[in-house]
Parts: sequence; C-alpha cells; structure tokens
Amino acid sequence: MGAWADVDPRDGWVRVGPVSVDGFPSMPSAVLSRPDGAVLAGRPALEAGAVDPSAALLRTRPHLAASTGGPPELLTRWPRPTTAVDVATALIAKVVRAEAARRGTLPSAVVLLHPASWTAAAREALRAAGLAALGAIPYTSPDQLELLDSPRAAAHRLGGQGRLLVVDVGGAATELAVVDRAGDGTASVAAVRTVNVGAEVLDDALAQLVLDRASPALAARVRFGGDLEAHRAWYRLRAGVREGKETLAAQGSVSVALPVLPPESPVPGAVGLTHADLGAMLAPGLEEIAQGITGLVGTLTGPRPAMLVRGGLTEMPRVREWLAERTGFGLAHGGDPGAVSAFGPASGAAAWAAERLGLGRP
Repeated sequence: MGAWADVDPRDGWVRVGPVSVDGFPSMPSAVLSRPDGAVLAGRPALEAGAVDPSAALLRTRPHLAASTGGPPELLTRWPRPTTAVDVATALIAKVVRAEAARRGTLPSAVVLLHPASWTAAAREALRAAGLAALGAIPYTSPDQLELLDSPRAAAHRLGGQGRLLVVDVGGAATELAVVDRAGDGTASVAAVRTVNVGAEVLDDALAQLVLDRASPALAARVRFGGDLEAHRAWYRLRAGVREGKETLAAQGSVSVALPVLPPESPVPGAVGLTHADLGAMLAPGLEEIAQGITGLVGTLTGPRPAMLVRGGLTEMPRVREWLAERTGFGLAHGGDPGAVSAFGPASGAAAWAAERLGLGRP
C-alpha cells in the first residue's frame, strides 16, 4: 500500500490519496524471480506464481528482516538467487514509478515504512533497497529517502496528542507499540512488543479448511501429491483464500474457488467460508494478543493509553471491541474508518513527509 501527498492548487491545502499500481489502489507484496534474472513485483508476480510457485514470495517483509545482520543472504527457498534487498527494491521501485507516472514528475520525498521492532540491520537493508530503487531512476537523489516506523505513521494519521497504543495485526505477526505524541506533531515509540499471531498462519488454516470441505481425492492430491501440479494447486488455493479473506471479514461470507488439477481433476467447484469459521480460528490468537497488550503496558508508568487497533482481520465484527473489553483500553479511532484501514499508516506517512517539506497552507 502506497500513498501520495500533494498540494491542491484550488485551495492550497495538502491532499492525500492512494498510489494506484496496475490499476488498483493497493499492491500485493508478492515478488517472483524469473529464470532470466528479472524480478516481478505486485500482481504480475502473484499471477506468474501460479505457474512457478516455488519462485514466488507472497509476503516479503518478514524476509527482509530475517535476512539481515550480515552479508545479503540468498532467499534459499527460491530456485534462483535473489537477495532480500533485491526483493524490497523491486517492490519500492514499482510504487515509485507508478506514482511518478501519475504525477508526470518525480516525488520530492519517498518515505518507507517498517515495523518499530525492526533491528538497525533490517532498517539499513530497507534503506539500501530504497536507495537502489531510486538509483535506477534518473534525476533522483539519496536525500529524497526517509524511513518511518508504522506505529508513528498510524498515530500521525489519527492525530491528537498523548499516549497511544497501536495494535497492528499484520501478515506475519502482530506488533504492539506505545507511541508518545507531543503537541508539536512529533512522536516517539516508548515501548514495542511482537506477538506471533498474524494473517499468514490464518491463511494456511483457512486453506486447509477449504480442503477439508473439498472432495477427498482433490484434498489428498493437493496435500500429498508432491508434484508440480499439486504445488501449483496449493498456491492458487492459498492465493484465493488470501484475496477472499478481506471480503469474508467485511461481508461475513465468501466463496473460495477450488483449484483445477489436471488430468484427473474433478469438475471445478467452490467452498463457502463464514464469520463463524474465521472466528473459531481467531479466538486463540486474539487471547494471545490481549495478553501481549497487558504485558507491554504493564511495564510502563504514566497515564493509560487509548488503543488504535488496525489490520485487515480487525475488520471482522467485534474484534476491536473484544480486545477493548478484554484489556480495558478504550478505542481511539472514534469511528474514523481511515485511521484503522490498510491505508492509514501510508496516508499518515505521506502527511508526515508533507509537513516536513513545509507543503501547503500553514
């Protein structure tokens, strides 16, 4: 997800909006390494992965953090050598080029978001990826690059002052961060903790549930076949679950298409999932998140913070309310859907950069 901030010539105020990539307001963090050495990013990578699933990464951010602390590590699960920095560079370059094409000019600044819990080595790897992406574009400068942690960006989007607890249910894990917001618009992270509960594990569990409800022959072939077609079928099923999960969270039900497996595949069908299916799987994870919140804030002194709960899974009915009731922290977003949306941190980072550049009316 990317966001832009620009001055509206009609009134001089700064406006913020999503960066459109491949015709969509968001871009999947998928990357694929082709045999010719090219690295695809976003939806083209997601689509190419259906043919070559072992060369695709569906969620890339954890790999950048895990592959730092020394020389650039190879992503050894791939059949072709591609470093974690190369992966991040491909994603960053795609977003920057899409925004430059929309504007007709290069942006004045590029802000890259990262978890507050990332080590210095991981942040420097992200910076290296950003510099590599900018270095491939004429007339750009390293001075245009900034890094900002996601909790401060989310807090900036929300606005206000005082202490804020940001609960970000991400793909690989959930990050809990306490942000202290000053009256001048600056902020600092007072404490941070990671809970190993994320959407990626849930994707696997939901995909397995779909197979449980499919024909035994199809389920056995996908789970135990071990051949290329079985791997491709699992990839397509996993991608379908990942894409349908947001619809499931927002609307209460979704139909997930079953993969076609040649040559003996049954007639293609679909399996329905409901909130009840998702809720049963979420319950243990939510309890773990609640315990993490209590443990993190219990180490701090001072006023009790309000809580901003965000991430795609938190769009399910009563997830935010359950966490508030379980922990005793009031919800901070005040009914503002933008503050808790996937677009929230990106838009906050764009507004943060605009303020640093002194754009718009004072």
